[in-house]
Amino acid sequence: METVWGLLLGLVSGVMTGSFSLPMKKTVRWSWEAVWLVWSVCALLIIPWTITFFTVPDIGAVLRQSNLRDIGLVYAFGLGWGLGAVFFGRSIAMIGISLAFALCIGFATALGTLIPMLKNPQIFGTAPGLWSVAGILVMAVGIVLCAAAGRQKEKQMQQAAAGSASSAGRMMLGLLLATLGGIFSSMLNFAFNFSGSITKAAVSVGASAASASDPVWAVTLLGGLTTNVIYCSFLLSRNRTWADYKKAGTASHWVLAALMGAIWMPSIALYGRAAVMMGRLGSSAGWGLYMGIVILVSTLWGFAAGEWRGIRGKPIGLIVLGVVCLLIAIVFIGYGAAGAGHGNV
Repeated sequence: METVWGLLLGLVSGVMTGSFSLPMKKTVRWSWEAVWLVWSVCALLIIPWTITFFTVPDIGAVLRQSNLRDIGLVYAFGLGWGLGAVFFGRSIAMIGISLAFALCIGFATALGTLIPMLKNPQIFGTAPGLWSVAGILVMAVGIVLCAAAGRQKEKQMQQAAAGSASSAGRMMLGLLLATLGGIFSSMLNFAFNFSGSITKAAVSVGASAASASDPVWAVTLLGGLTTNVIYCSFLLSRNRTWADYKKAGTASHWVLAALMGAIWMPSIALYGRAAVMMGRLGSSAGWGLYMGIVILVSTLWGFAAGEWRGIRGKPIGLIVLGVVCLLIAIVFIGYGAAGAGHGNV
């Protein structure tokens, strides 16, 4: 039963993550860096440490008891993930929610699921492991189809705009940033898999098994905060956009940027709990399940937000087929995780 609850939490966290960037579409009077800096402070500093203080009885004792190497490694993974978050955030502004999520999350899924499984290679020979790998492969097909649909969509848009060279250049840069974002974003899951002493210390001071990962996220995201604050501050200074924060009539932008953080960070905390509940494959199959839901939800939001308005023919067929593949992959991965939770490994 706990495995089922883990799967449900994984689904909820994926829906939340796939939806977090929607408020950005309403912050048109601020530059990207102004919005992203507020998001970074809320999502990577205020919320994770607030959650940790409430769920872990003595966070100071946890840090003192943890292996210094583990803390440094988790923080370093956070720095790398933060760089991926910057690339991803920029790609959303360039190529839209649907395509940015498909590419970025696709690479993050492949690396973030397979590499932790390599720590226990015997899993690949078990039924749950094989189901999980099959799900990852089907998900890869779905991701490719979604990305191809996005590329075909952009071709139609470019033709409608008389083949704008600047539009094509922006698309290629956005694709590159989304790809780099996915490669670096997988480090978030690496931090979860290489933080044993931190979670053990959290349990030793009275934290529950479900909340023992909260200090891990807090330290990891502190690394991510470092990368994001440095880059956003650089852009705000170079582009002279610090003045965005003083613009009249933009009070809602503060709320919307903070709302992005309020949606994103709790989704990460839920994923940590879901991974624990799903057993041995939680950090690998659970990661694939979570990422598949994120891609599915973000694609649907892309349609709802009008990113595919006016697009007809092949791109629509590709995106529908890609979503179907993602749904099949989610079933395979979920079945594998359920089998692991029942001891069939």
